[in-house]
Amino acid sequence: MKQKDLTVRVRMTSLLRKCFKRKLKQKANERVYDKSEYDESYASTKKVLGWVGIRMTHNISEATTKWWDMFYWFELANLFLAGPSEIASMGLTAYEAQTFRDSIKLFRMMPCFGCVVLSIFKSINMVLHRPVFENLANELRDMWPEGEVTEEEHQIIKGALKQLNFIVKGYYWCNNALLISFLSPPYFITIARYCGYDSPMSLHFLYWLPFDPYQPIYYEITLVVQTWHALMVIWCIMAWDMLFCLFLCHITTQFDLLARRVRRLFYVATDHQLVSSYPMAAVSEEMLRTEGERVRSVGDNYWEARHQKQIMEIVLRHHALIRLTGDVEKMFSLALLINFMNSSIIICFCGFCCVLIEKWNEVAYKSFLVTALTQTWLLCWYGQKLIDSSKRLADALYDCGWYNGSKRAKSAILIMLHRAQKGIYVTTHGFSIISLASYSTIIKTAWSYFTLLLNFFKDKAAE
Repeated sequence: MKQKDLTVRVRMTSLLRKCFKRKLKQKANERVYDKSEYDESYASTKKVLGWVGIRMTHNISEATTKWWDMFYWFELANLFLAGPSEIASMGLTAYEAQTFRDSIKLFRMMPCFGCVVLSIFKSINMVLHRPVFENLANELRDMWPEGEVTEEEHQIIKGALKQLNFIVKGYYWCNNALLISFLSPPYFITIARYCGYDSPMSLHFLYWLPFDPYQPIYYEITLVVQTWHALMVIWCIMAWDMLFCLFLCHITTQFDLLARRVRRLFYVATDHQLVSSYPMAAVSEEMLRTEGERVRSVGDNYWEARHQKQIMEIVLRHHALIRLTGDVEKMFSLALLINFMNSSIIICFCGFCCVLIEKWNEVAYKSFLVTALTQTWLLCWYGQKLIDSSKRLADALYDCGWYNGSKRAKSAILIMLHRAQKGIYVTTHGFSIISLASYSTIIKTAWSYFTLLLNFFKDKAAE
């Protein structure tokens, strides 16, 4: 009996040991990275860019590229025709309106027209400056860590990728849900008419056309063309927004990895001044675990050579990240200015349509409003992340134990600290910094427009 119990214990111990080793191996493999994780983060964005015919690091042939270019310029020509058509329709509506209620159609058209203008500007920006966009993606790819990383670096990268994946996919499906809710009602009405129900025909947009679009055949063709226009508009905007978030996400991740590297630049022995509960003491203990007792025994010459090499690499990476942020500023700032001006108007008019025009069970403009709020918040949130990550680098430079280095190392850290305190950010073409404070300003502005418009409508309705 004792022999049997001993055998069972040995088997259980062996099984637990194998399970423990498997978990350790799996945990170690999780900390191994290559370029595929970086490339995978662009998958959804490249898919949307492909839908609108914009090449961006796509691995396609020259012949396919020509077809994509032809398709893009064809759809852009369509949007250039759609924009003036909506302007003409809005002008005609305003001219024929006898009362304020007659002009309410204008409020339904304003958000759509604003999106058309924004999509044209953003898509042209991506096409004309494609080499700069591709260079941004390629340089950030070269910075991506390869091989096994430390547990702290793993947590930084894993958290950033998980967050990015959730946000990008959420934004992707939010916009597609908007398209479904906005574009599907006319098709349901058309199906109902074919089934014999007397339902009024409706189109997505109020284009001015030289023919009656509600005649048979003309109606179906116009509906399909307008659906295609709506898809192109939303997908162009979505692709641009996703690229902006991707670039800022990878830049902020590199800033956080750089800050982690700076904190481990100097070894400071624990004593009565640096107690073991301090963060710097934890860094020193980690250096002892990874590098052994030799960190205490090596001389000043070793540390000076090591610090000089590491500081040079840190300075070069810092300069590269500042330069890449400058490229993001050049490529995105003007479009961001137009986007934020447009967002205030879209949020205002969508809110007006939700309150006074749409019925409680209609969701087109309600989903439009939610998407506009989400899109603006997303851009501002990643702008805030960039500001915060650059500040964390400045904090890391101050907290890294620089006083324990050589005079040369102290001077280099002081210069870096002076530069890092300026902060890194993206602006709306120099007018304001992209941050959560900007989002608050946009919401306040939209609310002011909305209340003003609502009070004006109530006054006119009372007359």
